[in-house]
Amino acid sequence: MVSCTSAGGEPGRREPAGARQFQLLVSEQNGYYYHPFLRQEPAGPQAQSYALRTLSALGRDPRTGMAAERVASFRREALEASPLWGREWLVPLWRTGAREALGAADAAEVNRLRTAGGWYVDPALGNDGDAARLGATWAALEVLDALGRLPELPAADRAATVSWLRATTGRVRGLDQAGALARSLELLGEPVPAPLTRIAAPRTDDFADLTPDARAVRLDDTYSYVLVQEAAGKRPAVDRRNWEAVLRDGAATLSYEQLHHLVRVLKAAGSPDSAFTPVLRRLDGERLDDGTVRDPDAYLGNPDASLFVQRLRALAGWSRKDPALLTALDREEASGEASQEGPERLNRAALRAVTEGGDGSAAARSLCADPRVLPATVTETNAGQWQRTALTCADAGITTGVPAVGEWRADTPDRVVAAATVVVGLADSGRRDAVPSWIDAGALKRWALHPDRFTSVYGYALVVRAYALLGGPLDATLREALGRGITPYRGCPGLPGLHQVGGGDQACDLKTTWSVWTLDRQLDGAMGWLPAGATENGK
Repeated sequence: MVSCTSAGGEPGRREPAGARQFQLLVSEQNGYYYHPFLRQEPAGPQAQSYALRTLSALGRDPRTGMAAERVASFRREALEASPLWGREWLVPLWRTGAREALGAADAAEVNRLRTAGGWYVDPALGNDGDAARLGATWAALEVLDALGRLPELPAADRAATVSWLRATTGRVRGLDQAGALARSLELLGEPVPAPLTRIAAPRTDDFADLTPDARAVRLDDTYSYVLVQEAAGKRPAVDRRNWEAVLRDGAATLSYEQLHHLVRVLKAAGSPDSAFTPVLRRLDGERLDDGTVRDPDAYLGNPDASLFVQRLRALAGWSRKDPALLTALDREEASGEASQEGPERLNRAALRAVTEGGDGSAAARSLCADPRVLPATVTETNAGQWQRTALTCADAGITTGVPAVGEWRADTPDRVVAAATVVVGLADSGRRDAVPSWIDAGALKRWALHPDRFTSVYGYALVVRAYALLGGPLDATLREALGRGITPYRGCPGLPGLHQVGGGDQACDLKTTWSVWTLDRQLDGAMGWLPAGATENGK
């Protein structure tokens, strides 16, 4: 058996363990790498709902402690998607501690969407046909039930809904409609019509031969079949052995909705608790500090993050051959939706150059000569933009000119970082000889010894790197400062070799890691932040 989805990868490719962590950052949405700080963001309302339901079904009794502002954001997102299903998605959050997710007014809003004919209408689904009406009615009744408001439904309204549901039985097309109808009747305390219960369970003997989309449909149908049988008080006759194999293969890759459906199917079939161990391992591994779960499958990658991955691979001496990344780049450029802003075009050009190899394109040369993209004059306010762009031009194989550099007093952390950024940017552009005389190692060292003055590991690492580039030695006092200012910020879940943002932000960051690894390379690996073997193999 094979799972409903399959993970991509380059067959037969063998990478060092440190390089394999980047595969965790491949976006399922577009194939680019995404910035790891996204891994501190919770899944959206719909995915969150299914993950929390699954944890509850497996006896975890999850508790959430989301900040009120985040709950409000979730609520807005859910209701913008659907006023009925959006509220239904919020039920698990409400039950697990986010009490602001739903309130007394929600029951009134749900009932306002009820029609005289007995069904409910979700504006997101429309009012055209039984499928939309059944889906909306099911969602409405689930919300009212969760809020304890179903008993308050006027008798006439309840009777109209039951009458409409029974009249719909003969028109049901597909197991999804049957499941919605049966569950709605169950919520209203009504028996399920016999014709629905006689629908056979979907077959599984051909599952391995189905396309991924067809497998997903088969799982949805089986879940709906289970809803019908359970609503009728019957034990579903599903093929437990084959569905357990699907779970074993797909526990790490199925969407949260598919995972929830499969767990529901197997719980109904009587699978032992041991069958669900991979599910709990995955969900527990995705839990955030506030009790919610992240959803890496929803994260969008981009050329900027992908370029930093390639820079890190180069520093470590790992191969930058990445056919899947080139496919993502080709797909975006062929879509007609790729941004045509100068910095984004330059990022794509540089990414192609470092991944494919070869000289920079004519477009990249033009962009690196455009002062609107690469500033011709560097100030304390645009030093970061200039340095990042100059680095991208270097990645693209483009030689850039020496900019005019203003002068400012390096008397605050931000101004010191800006001065260090000039030094680093010129060095990475091959113009280390052009560093202005007003930036000197002695002044930088006074700051390099005090990492607590900086709000980010990235900025602090740039300052020490500039100091080293200007000839400053790594003495015992500086080594001790680096041990305090950088070493404690190494690693986060699943990404042990990357470095955290710092300043209270525990998320790992590609840009910060680049700054730290580059500094350690300048120090000949003295601090041990580079991956094993990088000092011999890196370029």
